Amino acid sequence: MKKSVARAERKDKGVIFVFSIIALFIVALVGFNLENVTAGAIRSTKTTVDVSPKFLNAGEYVTVTVNPGKYCVNSVVGFYDDSGLRRATARTEIGSPKKVCQQFSVKYKTSSDWKPDEEESGVFLVKVFDYGKEDYITTAFTINE
Repeated sequence: MKKSVARAERKDKGVIFVFSIIALFIVALVGFNLENVTAGAIRSTKTTVDVSPKFLNAGEYVTVTVNPGKYCVNSVVGFYDDSGLRRATARTEIGSPKKVCQQFSVKYKTSSDWKPDEEESGVFLVKVFDYGKEDYITTAFTINE
């Protein structure tokens, strides 16, 4: 009887040891992949493009903040007038020369030539190409004087 009790205790210790190793392996696996899991959740959102300030005078600085979605964006930020003419481009130094997958900001000094005439609206568009949407994400700002 003592032998069977001793065998049962050894068997229980062996089972506990195996489950401990498995639990340790799972904890390590989750710990090493936590960054990939959370980055995927963050990048599942849509791309957003924000511009600040929304109203400014010609020759002043405008800051464009881009938060890329899951499939990233092009590194070039385009500035267009309301007729669709591209007036300027700016590029971030973050990421590869073409594809950027992390948030970035570009500060650009508008040209004094961008001052609208009386018949012009003064509305300018900022465009960034989104690889997931396969189209441009656009937002606007206005030059008053």
